[in-house]
Amino acid sequence: MANKILKQSINKIEKIEKEREMKVYKADELLQKARFTLTLTEQRLILYAITKIKPTDTAFTEYEFNLKDFYSVCGISGKESYTEIKKQCISLKSKAWWITVLDENGSEWESAVTWFNTLRTNKKSGKIRIKFHEDMMPYLLELSKQYGETGSYFTSYDLKYILPMKSTYSIRIYELLKSYQKNNKSWWFKLDKLKHILNCENYKRYPDFRRFVLEPAIKEINKFTDLSIEYSTVKDGNKIDEITFMMNEKDYLEKMKAKSLCSDELNGFNLTDKVLEELSKQNQ
Repeated sequence: MANKILKQSINKIEKIEKEREMKVYKADELLQKARFTLTLTEQRLILYAITKIKPTDTAFTEYEFNLKDFYSVCGISGKESYTEIKKQCISLKSKAWWITVLDENGSEWESAVTWFNTLRTNKKSGKIRIKFHEDMMPYLLELSKQYGETGSYFTSYDLKYILPMKSTYSIRIYELLKSYQKNNKSWWFKLDKLKHILNCENYKRYPDFRRFVLEPAIKEINKFTDLSIEYSTVKDGNKIDEITFMMNEKDYLEKMKAKSLCSDELNGFNLTDKVLEELSKQNQ
């Protein structure tokens, strides 16, 4: 009986780890120009849903998944109830994000785009059914085709990298830098512009921005992801005016270490030593 329970635990963990390795694909325009404010659970819910998108899907495709699977993959252990996830869904349904677009005259406009058309939950089955808003789909569907036809770039990364992050800004800054990192070793932003993109203009003083936004994000990106980030600042008089990020992709061993740290953070608290030992043997 004990061996059967152990085997079931290992199979469950392997299934969870496989889902964590799923790729998130987003158009660079979405990553570089969109402005939104989301909770960690809202961000995870959106990104988890994005991993369900297949190349053959259309703007009308609905996605269904089990709430328990979502919690397990995200490392949420009994903290979120069915009622709480309904609150998150209601919040997401009412939220829109802003993206900067150019009109035919080259003038910049901010366009409001909503995340989902459909958000349904079923308490009896414990499932969620969602359909992205059609305005979202150009940023998520047929990205390779768009690149071939229009040269529009897109970014992909493993879902696992962002799941242990505790700061909402960590996810946003990681995605932003990842979109620029493909062809660049560094990228700079005007401080006010970066605050605008991150929707954190409430941090008026640079020391507050550095303490509550920048430093926690850099720490989590360096610990959990495939990127190694440093930054420097440029002053205009006595005021910080620009921030330059230096970005390096980690080598294979560094990436494996980062993924191991992700796993430790996400499920180390609820795995027995025996299960961990058995998993370690299988991966040798």
